[in-house]
Amino acid sequence: MNKKIIKADKLVGEVSPPPSKSILHRYIIGSSLAKGISKIENISYSDDIIATIEAMEKLGAKIEKKDNYLLIDGSKTFDKENYAIEMASKKEGLISEAENKVLDTTQNQLAVKNATDDEGTGRETENLLGKRRKKENENTSSNEKSGKKSLWSKIVNRKKSDKNENWKLVWNDEFDSNSLDTSKWSYWGDNNIPWNAGNYLDENGNLVDQSGFKVKHYYLKDNVKVQDGNLIIEVKKENNKTVNIDGKQRKILYSSGAVHTKGKFSVQEGKIEMRAAMPKGVGTWPAFWMWPEWYSQGTNKLADGEIDIFEIYGSDLSRVTGTAHVLKTTENRYEMFDKNDEKIKKNEDLTQFNTYAVEWDSKEIKWLFNGRVYKKRTMKEMEKKAGRNPYNQPYFIMINVALENQTGSDGDVDFPTEMKVDYVRVYKKDK
Repeated sequence: MNKKIIKADKLVGEVSPPPSKSILHRYIIGSSLAKGISKIENISYSDDIIATIEAMEKLGAKIEKKDNYLLIDGSKTFDKENYAIEMASKKEGLISEAENKVLDTTQNQLAVKNATDDEGTGRETENLLGKRRKKENENTSSNEKSGKKSLWSKIVNRKKSDKNENWKLVWNDEFDSNSLDTSKWSYWGDNNIPWNAGNYLDENGNLVDQSGFKVKHYYLKDNVKVQDGNLIIEVKKENNKTVNIDGKQRKILYSSGAVHTKGKFSVQEGKIEMRAAMPKGVGTWPAFWMWPEWYSQGTNKLADGEIDIFEIYGSDLSRVTGTAHVLKTTENRYEMFDKNDEKIKKNEDLTQFNTYAVEWDSKEIKWLFNGRVYKKRTMKEMEKKAGRNPYNQPYFIMINVALENQTGSDGDVDFPTEMKVDYVRVYKKDK
């Protein structure tokens, strides 16, 4: 058989790939957030693409729809008042595919302007907001249990955080990635900074109290994870789990987790805020707190101050505790400025998401729960009683879940249990 080889000439022309919905969603959202005019060609108008277009229009983007292309002007995105109320009310169930991409792209921006009832919004806005809040409350339980954040909850919580326009966001972690951001946080216990990793059993089975207050936990890196937009700290009961203590394997009873910002971020004065859901069970002891930047176990000195933004005790989930500790100048002990705990309202549940914060300036520290101030301590008051004011220096941030000595084998905790953190944000006064 004779073979004839035909050499083809070079192909010349244009090839248009078929439209991709997944890519088009991203192009529409990205173009709507960009300053200037973008043109997107070769599109297909499916129902969910139309929903994304309409959602971005509600956010303020100007979009012209042509037969086979879009012209998108994003210069006015986020300038339209009350768009969040209208979008979330009318497009319920149509924006779920786009919402995370919008929020992830804009997490450091104010997502909503005038989402609450500012002067002039009108009765229609008020009614829409009321309906949307009712809907959100109905869906809270399922959303919170799954750990997923709805668009509306993110919008509302960001607006609540920023309702005082004098506060400027200077540092934050929304925990929207797949792992802990180690440029912002360190795991507790690394090189004994800021303190030891917890308590363990000696060779005779006795609890070694290196923490100074007979807790039963030991902090492990593996108990800290980032998942579904939350930082999660898990508390577990261990069986035959050992850790290396001074070259020897020692058994631990329970494991937990903790993170801190020492050496990576510190703040002197400002608003420090967290949104979080607490663990259940007698003996669980989650905390959000601060130490002076200079302080670590290796200094062999006591910290001259401490700010407990909150401590929650699993034995009493009806109250929130905020405390200032000042090391007395005349004695090697702390003066505790506690009391005035916040008694939560009937419709509040600490195992669901709530906001906790302090507002700290040169004159006083205020403690807040869900935006309401429940406690104040002035610098003059603390200096008069303790002999010093340690709050004229930077402090680093810590998050942990301890386990008090009172818990154990009596079944008072359904292990494993966990604390979920939606975000941590730090604001400074915008002067």
